[in-house]
Amino acid sequence: MVHFVGAGPGAPDLITVRGAALLEQADVVIYAGSLVNPALLARCKDGCEVYNSAAMTLDEVLAVMERRADKCVVRLHTGDPALYGAIREQMDALSAKGIDCDVTPGVSSLFGAAAALGAEFTLPGVSQSLIVTRLAGRTAVPEGERLRELARHGASMAIFLSAGLLDGVQSELLAGGLAASTPAAIVYKATWPEEKTVRCTVGTLAEAGAAEKITKTALVFVGGFLDAPYEKSRLYDPTFTTAYRRGSEDGEIAYLSFTERGRALAETLRCALGGEAACTRDGVKLKDWTAARFSAARALVYIGAAGIAVRAVAPHLVSKVSDPAVIAVDEGGQFVIPVASGHLGGANALSREIARLTGGVAAVTTATDVSGVFAVDDWARTQGCAVTGAGQIKRVSGKLLAGETITVRSAYAIEGEPPERVALTESDAPDVWVDIRPHEALTVVPRTLTLGVGCRRGITREILETRFAAFCEQTGILPEAIADAASIDWKESEPGLRAFCANHGWSLSTYTAEELSAVRGEFTASDFVERTTGVSNVCERAAVLSANGALLARKFAGDGVTFALAERPARLNWGEGNG
Repeated sequence: MVHFVGAGPGAPDLITVRGAALLEQADVVIYAGSLVNPALLARCKDGCEVYNSAAMTLDEVLAVMERRADKCVVRLHTGDPALYGAIREQMDALSAKGIDCDVTPGVSSLFGAAAALGAEFTLPGVSQSLIVTRLAGRTAVPEGERLRELARHGASMAIFLSAGLLDGVQSELLAGGLAASTPAAIVYKATWPEEKTVRCTVGTLAEAGAAEKITKTALVFVGGFLDAPYEKSRLYDPTFTTAYRRGSEDGEIAYLSFTERGRALAETLRCALGGEAACTRDGVKLKDWTAARFSAARALVYIGAAGIAVRAVAPHLVSKVSDPAVIAVDEGGQFVIPVASGHLGGANALSREIARLTGGVAAVTTATDVSGVFAVDDWARTQGCAVTGAGQIKRVSGKLLAGETITVRSAYAIEGEPPERVALTESDAPDVWVDIRPHEALTVVPRTLTLGVGCRRGITREILETRFAAFCEQTGILPEAIADAASIDWKESEPGLRAFCANHGWSLSTYTAEELSAVRGEFTASDFVERTTGVSNVCERAAVLSANGALLARKFAGDGVTFALAERPARLNWGEGNG
């Protein structure tokens, strides 16, 4: 058996665990001696045959593999073998001879170099694409992949195998339309002891390489990601909804006006409804104001023409599940127009409230409102619930608009009588589920759960996130069902835990050991936890105490983290909502 193994970018401890294990088991190792760190060979067992392929031809390498195919053969390539690794020709030749092989991926020098630079290739507002390429040399590149053609995209670029041709790289990039001032960098032998990083521009690329005498074993990077203003990621914005959390809805309403009359109306609305107001007459830029508030505000209200609002928010719209309410109001307050997120974002309801204050008309245009039929997404919002499978809202609403009845199966009691053409069912295939567990159908998710958390000191947010994903998978609980988190008071200022909760938009309640010990019930006890904290269990007790409900999922432990879930009673009704 032949194993193609990525050795990583250079540092011997950056080989993967699987790659290291194969190297330790190998009877034969053929390594790319010109690029692979020989320190990795210290992992080989006594008696292992070692070949340096730097001076070997393809036929000679294949001959060794064929001759020793009955043993454990490791072909050790630099970085990740899938990138400029020349493995396909070896694998095809082995296959033709009936010799089995597999591939163990490695850490590419691409990522080792990015780490050396402290760089992120895909910065929001700068670039969301990375082009990995090389300058044509003894190995040709397709005409459409010439460096100048790829440079025209303006994406982040990583250029391999071209350190000895920096004059050509620079010329091609400039010919592709990149400005001479475009940020660039050269990273020599990333993660090796002799690693060197050189920051420059496209216009000084060749000069910088020559000054540092870099002619090989280096990567060239080009793009604004190296040194440019960028937008913060919406992924960790507490108002942004993801598959693992519902964005918080406690952001303010933001009003923007364009005239003195509009400013007066904005101030009136601000005093009545709260929030913050701005006016372009004070030097505020429409584009900048919208970008800064789109992911943070609960609603954006433009006091002016609807077209202004539409054009301003269009580049930022993502989904009805996560977008804020967007509303346009004429400066006389006669017409209030919900532009986006009418139901889940609450634009329709807020428009009606604004119209009540101004004496105007809320020009609600969503079909369910116009036709007076039940809107499941608006109902979910009024009940304080999340929604998954939002792409099916259109289908469900379409049935109602066509005069058909939709079926709802709920894991919880719903007070009152269902609206017209809405029928409760016990079917396993309803149009809508009301549940905290995932379903293929559109699902309204009550936020009834408290996540109890225990963790070791110094735990990182990344570890908590990884364990949380595993916890959700094991329990089969939708993350959107979690409303808040709880722990022992020792953890109140734990940075990783605070960041984890903020990432999901949860408040964190903490309790003393005495308060936790007083919680009645059967909990998973730990002598170690009791010696350390003064209470036999933190996560289960904290969840039950905070939720004032029943334990739903018992202690889940691993990597210094424990999770548990408790559920408070759901309060749902078909009439006026809970929020």
